Amino acid sequence: MAQKNLPQAMRPSGRMGSVFGWLMARLNGPAYRWSIDQLKAANPKSLLEIGFGTGHLLKLACRTLNLERAAGVGPSELMVETATRRLKQYRKKIALDIAQGDDTALPRGPFDAIAALHSFQFWADPDAALTRVRDRLAPGGRLVPVLRTHGRKAPKWLPNPLSRSGNEIAAACDALERAGLAVTGMQGIAKGSQGIVATRRD
Repeated sequence: MAQKNLPQAMRPSGRMGSVFGWLMARLNGPAYRWSIDQLKAANPKSLLEIGFGTGHLLKLACRTLNLERAAGVGPSELMVETATRRLKQYRKKIALDIAQGDDTALPRGPFDAIAALHSFQFWADPDAALTRVRDRLAPGGRLVPVLRTHGRKAPKWLPNPLSRSGNEIAAACDALERAGLAVTGMQGIAKGSQGIVATRRD
């Protein structure tokens, strides 16, 4: 798919991108709260979020966790600017690294925890992406992905073949195991969202 034709869901931009980001931040409230609870249980000092959107989860993490380092990668220049403004107040006490990129351009680890809320569906090569995620996790580190439960109604333009498979959750769990990540928990969060907890196997 040509870059200029990417839908707002993949790379928010312009005025409509701002509206889309605001709407998604509102709708993702249950996923943010659930993810923070799973991250708290791991007590991480460092956190990476893949696909940070408007920066709401990172802000909650900076406010409620004992972080020393927080990083994020996202494909949208608009969202990088939005999240950078939102996190500005934490720069004095936490090392922040918010950058434009995707699952192929993850910052150097290790991280105690990695979160990915509703971004899995945009990973064109999920097995390669999850291998990179595992490599960025510290031994015993925790991965907290939240997936859309697309079923057989997944948009055809989604790049992730597992998201279009009709059985995304089971396929994602198999991919996690192949990448050396043990699934330790699963929970439905809200309509259309499934939370997963996985840890790095060593």
